[in-house]
Amino acid sequence: MELACPQCAQVDQVQSVPAVFQSGQTTYRVQGGMTAVPAGDGVVYTATTHTGVSVTATAASLNPYPVLRGGGCFLTLALVLLIPAFVFLAFADDVLDENVAPTADGRVAQFIGASIFPFGAFALVALFAVLFVLRSRRNARIRRGIPDALEYWRQAWFCHRCGGVFFPRGDLMSAATFRGQVWRAGDYAGLTRRR
Repeated sequence: MELACPQCAQVDQVQSVPAVFQSGQTTYRVQGGMTAVPAGDGVVYTATTHTGVSVTATAASLNPYPVLRGGGCFLTLALVLLIPAFVFLAFADDVLDENVAPTADGRVAQFIGASIFPFGAFALVALFAVLFVLRSRRNARIRRGIPDALEYWRQAWFCHRCGGVFFPRGDLMSAATFRGQVWRAGDYAGLTRRR
């Protein structure tokens, strides 16, 4: 199916948006130098490799959904910080039991002083737990919207000559405007402002 661009009225540089997006991604693998690693009585030679995906600016501007970001690091930090939080709490409890201040004001000050580290540690645990929950909700919202966004996204065409996107019998728009419409169709348009 050939469609003419609504701006330049040419068909030779028009391609479907999914095809432009796919052709703008290249998988690469880079082999590094050899490294000698001692092993037992001898040496083993290993080569380092790096594999990745290179994405053109045009393909990136036509991305049908935001990047899903992992939240496991937040959960791991929250769980790891629980250990010092409970250690600080036990230490604060011991300090309060062994060194009782003679006055009521002294006991209040002592309680506040002993509670600073446990409170701070538990506040960090709570912060990382909240960040994990927010990241999980964001990813779930993106996953729910992907089918609707892709359905809308697949109907569009890209003119390489004009650098814009259009729908059949529609006007040419910028890639940023098009991506905004696609992301609204997926109901995740506001996710890029909030992280």
